[in-house]
Amino acid sequence: MKFIFVLVLTFALCFPGLVMARRDTGPPEWAFDDIAELSDWKDYHDISHETLITKVKDSNGVERNVLRIVSTGQNPYIYPGGSVPSWEPFSGYENNTIYLGVRVQESDIWQVDYITSKSNSYDDSYSQKFKVDARQDFVDIQFRMNWESMVRGFRIHLGTSSDKLIEIDYVSLRGAVIVTKTPRRLATTWGRMKDLF
Repeated sequence: MKFIFVLVLTFALCFPGLVMARRDTGPPEWAFDDIAELSDWKDYHDISHETLITKVKDSNGVERNVLRIVSTGQNPYIYPGGSVPSWEPFSGYENNTIYLGVRVQESDIWQVDYITSKSNSYDDSYSQKFKVDARQDFVDIQFRMNWESMVRGFRIHLGTSSDKLIEIDYVSLRGAVIVTKTPRRLATTWGRMKDLF
């Protein structure tokens, strides 16, 4: 048994690319923990060019990495994964809910447009609208979609107002992303361990 454990550990350390490749299977998810994820959100409309991933604190003092967006027009929308998606098509029947963690300054009506294996372009017949309420803190919301077949792309319209701040903590088709408290700093932890000796 020890031999198998050592073999698996050695494989994971020597070939991390193969181990990480598993992460890219299944429906898409963005938690904005890595600045590289910003490249998946570069295609947008009526949104400031200063869209960025940044750290913010919620009302409990928990630090979150968020996609910070400022709308500049009356039809702001963004393509998760780009207008040419960076993810593989997924089953609309099996993954019929979009999960988001958001904080917005004013309530608005958001809309999700999508294309499937049966449709070739974004249009009103393949879209749904949802109310997103302004809150002082981040809220977890779900958009239950009626899409069907294989979903090949989608875009999220972030309301109809310009000059508003939107902070997105995560976007997921897999389920709500649990936000935990920031781990203690290593120096603090080591200091406490030293006190035990």
